[in-house]
Amino acid sequence: MSDRLEMSLELEQVFRHILRDLRRDLAEIWGDRINGAEFGVLKQLEQKSPQIVTALAQEFNVSVSHITHVADQLEKKNLAYRKRSKLDKRVVELHISELGKKTIEELSYKKSEYFRRKFEKLTTEEIETLLTLLQKIS
Repeated sequence: MSDRLEMSLELEQVFRHILRDLRRDLAEIWGDRINGAEFGVLKQLEQKSPQIVTALAQEFNVSVSHITHVADQLEKKNLAYRKRSKLDKRVVELHISELGKKTIEELSYKKSEYFRRKFEKLTTEEIETLLTLLQKIS
């Protein structure tokens, strides 16, 4: 086996390990309050609310039914709510609630602090290099 292939396989293992740790750590930070999909949709609603489910599905490149399920969960947790559009009564919009705004602000801060701590061992130059390399393969 070539050195390049061996290194590629090692990279695969490292990526898998990093992603597993990242998912576990973020789940621990968010606790039972929210999951990754809910965080993503809520963050999107924080930036632009209201939104329709089809637009969110396109944004995240997932099915409409997946976003509908996430919206259901956000509604159950009082983090978002649905409302008919004033412009077109056939369209249902998803809005972020006040509790949703507070929750996403708190959890975004915790997430930012997590990543700050995670990368504090790296210099700014090393972070720039890592970012450049990862962008090159994405």
